[in-house]
Amino acid sequence: MSVPVLQTERLTLREYRLADFPSHAAIWSDPRTTHYFSSNPYVFDEEICWLRFQRNFGQWHMLGYGYWGIEHRQTGRYIGAVGFFNAKRAMDIAYRDAPETGWLIAPDFQNRGLASEALVAAMAWGDMHIEAPESWCMIAPQNLASQKVAARIGFRPAQDARYKGEAVLTFRRPRGGV
Repeated sequence: MSVPVLQTERLTLREYRLADFPSHAAIWSDPRTTHYFSSNPYVFDEEICWLRFQRNFGQWHMLGYGYWGIEHRQTGRYIGAVGFFNAKRAMDIAYRDAPETGWLIAPDFQNRGLASEALVAAMAWGDMHIEAPESWCMIAPQNLASQKVAARIGFRPAQDARYKGEAVLTFRRPRGGV
């Protein structure tokens, strides 16, 4: 499957490129990125970042959806990722096999509305092309900025859960955002 290219006012959502990996790994090695995710430093080492990078690329071919690399149109830089995936997370939630939505913006590009801009485009594509009746996301309770982004895109609180020993909040969004 070819990965669709989506354009927004300031972003291009496109297929990952091998040349994106150093920037991708740098984003995940930045404590400003990881402070809401896990206290285990090995969770974001280069090896794990590489495996996740490949997973996110490969899911397009296996599931018909996946992550886009986010390119900042003005600078041409890879600044993050957005999209859908299925990680088969070991979580006790009824919707764990629905497409999970995720987003990541490089710390130097945060607080500019870019996550919301990327998510609006990704969710519009998903509403038209993914057959699942809903998607979900998982956010750390302390990450109020991501919770606000999720709410703007139509995600609603679902249930508190635990993932790898950490408390998380889950949110659900019906197809079409209704």
